[in-house]
Amino acid sequence: MRTSLFLFLAACTEYGIEGQKEEPPVLEDTAGVPDVAVTPLALDLGVLCAGTVAEAQVEVSNVGTEALSVTGADVEGEGWAVGEVALPATLQPGEVLAIPLTGGPGLATLTLHTDDPDSPEIEVPLRAALDAPPTATITTPVGGDVLAGDVSAVFAGLVSDDADPAELLTVAWASDIDGVVGAGPAAASGDTSIAWDPTVRTAGSHVVTLSATDSCGQTVSDAVTICQDQGYTADNLDLATWNFEGSAAWDATNGWVELTQPLGNQSGTAFQTATTVSADNVSIEFRFYVSGGTGADGISVTALDSSRMTSFVGEAGGGMGYGGLPGWSIEVDTWYNSEYGDPTQEDHVSIHFDGQPFNPGAWAALPEMEDGAWHDMAVTVLARHVTVSIDGVTYIDQNLPGFTAFPAYVGFTAATGSVTNYHLIDALTVTRNVCDE
Repeated sequence: MRTSLFLFLAACTEYGIEGQKEEPPVLEDTAGVPDVAVTPLALDLGVLCAGTVAEAQVEVSNVGTEALSVTGADVEGEGWAVGEVALPATLQPGEVLAIPLTGGPGLATLTLHTDDPDSPEIEVPLRAALDAPPTATITTPVGGDVLAGDVSAVFAGLVSDDADPAELLTVAWASDIDGVVGAGPAAASGDTSIAWDPTVRTAGSHVVTLSATDSCGQTVSDAVTICQDQGYTADNLDLATWNFEGSAAWDATNGWVELTQPLGNQSGTAFQTATTVSADNVSIEFRFYVSGGTGADGISVTALDSSRMTSFVGEAGGGMGYGGLPGWSIEVDTWYNSEYGDPTQEDHVSIHFDGQPFNPGAWAALPEMEDGAWHDMAVTVLARHVTVSIDGVTYIDQNLPGFTAFPAYVGFTAATGSVTNYHLIDALTVTRNVCDE
């Protein structure tokens, strides 16, 4: 009976009152453990120049309560390597180990090996981007543009870079003919521009290049082909290069050319002799005044053939100072000369070749020119086509076979007879149309 009671009590102790077996109690581990921490968890060196190697490091810390063993550090990928470090290494709690790295452009992964039971291997992504060349774009002018010979132009562009601020890029503008024509930093927005002065640029075709260079020495460029017409303006001329004959003179007080005063039987001519233009490819703009007297005779704009000329002054009166001069003349006639076969008794504009006041190649009647006002006149000769306008109205626009190529001095002639007028010229612009040759 005791034996049975003993066995029953023993069974109750092993399985509990309900007869279920109890699990043995779990004892808490009170020993210390290592715990690894890595800084940074990813390493990015940004943009590097080609061939550049940068130094960096990753720090391994023991934030646990027992010594941590760092057994290895290796890199797999492009451009990166582990520097000199003594491994394996033992870190006491709180100690830090620096893992030196060298990094060039490329992607890689650093793998750290430790005896941390929770993180025996830790991967750290490594990155360094290869410097890209900057960008450069010319926005104005566009390719094929023809630039006027008397008006400054603006060349504009936009530059940028993947790493350098735009204002730190080295920016330059250059012509294949004239060399460097502008340089300097761009704005923070990347905008860059230069003023193109036609008075100091070579006439003809230019390939203009905008270049940008970054801090890695990479250069990129954009180019446009333009054509620079050639011209000059009266305000900018050295009067020593003008040839004045007869009654013609420069009026320094008023800043214009006086061909005649309202005096009888005067003939005056003024030609710009610093350069010649091709007589079949030229544009001429100016202002004229034909008033203040009794009404005669008129003015001409003349392309004087420099290869055949013997004089700068021609016949007076109805010959208007160009009579007998080789080349072509476009006259504004304010007096009817029947002996010269004038086509109309009205004021008129007409075209004449080789100093012949008779039989104009073309003509058109004009409104009253002797109205005491200045008038604007524009003449364009392109090959055999001539266009003549006065005060914005086109009076002649046609082909004429007399317009041939020859080197010409551009100038003006005027004359009086028994009837007179002031004949004045102002605001001259002559453009060689080299871009249409």
